[in-house]
Formats: sequence, C-alpha cells, structure tokens
Amino acid sequence: MRAAFQNQEIQRKADNQARAKFGPLIRSSNGSYTYVVSADGLGELGIVSRRGGGRKWRYQRAGTGSSGPEYDTRREAAGDLVWLGDLAAESAARQQQQDAARTAVPEGWTWGDWDDLGEDDIIRTPMYGRAEDGTLYPRAWRLAAEVLAVTRLGNGCVVVSLAGPGGSYADPLFVSSQDMKDVGFLWPAGRTRPEPRPYRHKLRIRMADIADDIATVQRRLGPTPEIRSLVELVGRLERARTPDLFADLRRVEAGTAKLRAQVSDHEQSYEVQRIKSWAVAAHIKAQQALAAFSADPDFASAVPTA
Repeated sequence: MRAAFQNQEIQRKADNQARAKFGPLIRSSNGSYTYVVSADGLGELGIVSRRGGGRKWRYQRAGTGSSGPEYDTRREAAGDLVWLGDLAAESAARQQQQDAARTAVPEGWTWGDWDDLGEDDIIRTPMYGRAEDGTLYPRAWRLAAEVLAVTRLGNGCVVVSLAGPGGSYADPLFVSSQDMKDVGFLWPAGRTRPEPRPYRHKLRIRMADIADDIATVQRRLGPTPEIRSLVELVGRLERARTPDLFADLRRVEAGTAKLRAQVSDHEQSYEVQRIKSWAVAAHIKAQQALAAFSADPDFASAVPTA
C-alpha cells in the first residue's frame, strides 16, 4: 500500500512537471535567475527563481505571493506550482457550485420569510455546508415538514419545531447565527398564510407536561403495549395531529386513569409504588386538560387535523 502511494506521488509530480511551461529567462543584476511559469488551462501561476550564487530553486505564487520550500531543480519547483494551481482551480470550482446552490430552489418551492413564518406552515430546511470561503450554504434540502411552533429568542436566535410526514418526528431547526439565517428556508410557491389555530399552543404545552410524567413511569415499568399506545396518542395530540380532538382527549384521560390504577395497586412492588405520584399527576393533568379545553372558546372551532 505504501509503495503504491509512493509510486502514485512520483507519477503525479512527473506529470505536473511535464505540464509546466517556462517563460523567457529573467536575470537580475544580483545574478538571480527567474522564470514565469504557466500551464494549459491554468494560465500564469507565478515564478520560480534561484538566487545569485545559489543552487536551490523556489517558487512564488501569483496573486498570493506565497512561496514554498527549496528544490534542487527549477522543474521540481515549477511542478509543485502547477499542483497548487490545480488545487486552487478545484477550490474555485467548488466555490462556484456552492454559490450556485445559494440561489437554486427545487421546483415548486420558493424562499421563505423568517418574519412571516408561523405554525402550520410547510417548509423545507437546509442541510448546512461550509463553503470554500468559510461561509454556510445549503448543500441539500430536507423533505417537507410541518411547523409546530416558532420560538424567537431575544438574542435573535430562532427555534422551529417540526413534524415530518404523517406527524412523524423531525429534527427541530436551530438558527443560532446570522449566517444560518441568511441561508434561509423554503416554503411552497404560492404559499398563503395558514389560518391561526390558537388552541394548538395550549394543547402542546399541556400534552408535553403529561408526556413527561408518562415517560417517567415508562422508564420504571418498561415500554408495555398500553404505555406505548398512550405515549403515541399523547404525542399525536402534542403535535395537534388528531381526527377528533375531544375524543382523543377523553382517551388520554381514560388511559392515564388506567395507568394510575395500575401503579396504585397495593400488591405492586415497592419500585412500582415509588412512581405512583407521576401516574397520579398524569391523570389529574389529563382531567384538567379535558375540562379546560371543553370550556375554552379557542377549542370550540377545533377542526380535524389528521
């Protein structure tokens, strides 16, 4: 393996040296020798020179003025100058592609407005890449996701909670810097502002609270089929993905009541008894949620969301 790599390097250097083209000799008053070096497709790359009385050659890159180590021959110095020219050209090509990605939008989508982004919007978020110039750019776009909540912090950061297709989990978008915000996001072309549904925020807060209590019980009892079903139901309500809001709220109340009864059984082990308070809390919160939502005018107009 090492021998193959060494042979490859020898061949690369030989090829680069063969590509180097030298301009006329420039001889200075102090006896130094200088040649302008170029290569097909790369143009003028810089110079190679040897000081008066010296035996070693060095290159100096055009534009940057940077120089490299000393070489025994001018062709060796010129070969590495060609190699650096190739690297610079590749970097420039990547930068050009990255710049193009900043403005490229998939068909049917357009750039979204951070100030107008809200719940129920359907958006596509970027997979951030670091460009050759050090800035961020969208190297790809994730699948469409539904906005559950937009939290705008005082320091300018934005947190976008998302749900994937069918209400599945999707990674939230954390926009913590101006360059991340500059990359932007996409929403459908012709997008109209979603109709406000104020009950969603209240629903999410209550269901997240109940979910925390159930998760504590689940860690102690294990993921039984009943608990898994309850967790899934609460999760759908937390994301406001339900065909019948009040029917599902009643199912949550019944499920937490059953869980409360299970851990309150005097024949259960001490370990189960220790988690009684969380089961009781989950049931009480479910009862309160059902009562509160039934009396809240925001929920009177709740429509199916699944």
